[in-house]
Parts: sequence; structure tokens; C-alpha cells
Amino acid sequence: MWKSDFIEAKYHLAVAERMMAGYAEYPEKRFLVGVINEAARAVSHLIRAYLIYDGVRGGLDDFLKKVAPKYLDDVIIEHLVKVLEIERAQKESPVEFARGDKIILLIRGKYRFLTASRIGEFVKSVNGAVSAFPGNFRQV
Repeated sequence: MWKSDFIEAKYHLAVAERMMAGYAEYPEKRFLVGVINEAARAVSHLIRAYLIYDGVRGGLDDFLKKVAPKYLDDVIIEHLVKVLEIERAQKESPVEFARGDKIILLIRGKYRFLTASRIGEFVKSVNGAVSAFPGNFRQV
């Protein structure tokens, strides 16, 4: 049922937003890593909710081709995919450290920098995707 996935997406988004606020007070790497992980969980549940709501079977590719263009703009779609890619890269990266407001990851032999403000943009895009959800319900 799409409602449970949507509720989970909203929950993980709220956790990511609280962690982002926590980072503003205590700038530590673990807050940013937590924001990435929670935002990715929110995106996963949200994609599943959209697919179920629209009656489409499949995964991320089906979501991107058949469902997302109906409800979301291109920037939000791109950010949702980036969140999932960043989470995967963060988990696979053999090197990860923070310098200032940046997380530095070693991905496929190249160092990639991810700033706190960019992560904040991704969280806002997830929030936009949650707000754009077409479901009609009251207590969710």
C-alpha cells in the first residue's frame, strides 16, 4: 500500500531535516553522513509510493520514465537520483573524511567533494517531491 511507504518517506525526511539542523549547531561529519542516509531512505520509500500509487510495476528506471515526469520537475528528479547515487558512493568509498563543511569521498579513484549546502539542496528537493505527491488523504 502506498500510504505506508509515503509515511516512511515523510518520517525519514523529517529525520534528515532535524539532522541538517543539528549540523548547523554542531558541524560534525556524522551529521552530514546521517542526512545522506536518511534522505536516501526517504527517496527510496517515496519512489515506491509513487510507483504503487500510479500502478506501475518496476524500479527506478520505470519511475524515471513513466511516473516522475507526470508529477515532478526535472531538477527534483535529478536531485532524487543524485541522493541515491551519493548514498551508494558513500557506502562504497574506501576513503571518507570531512574538512570544514565538506565531505570528501574517494569514488572510482577520484576525490569528490560534497558540501553541506549541496546536501541541504537535496533535502529540499526531497521535501518538494513529498509535497508534490498526488495522494488524497488526511492523516498522513
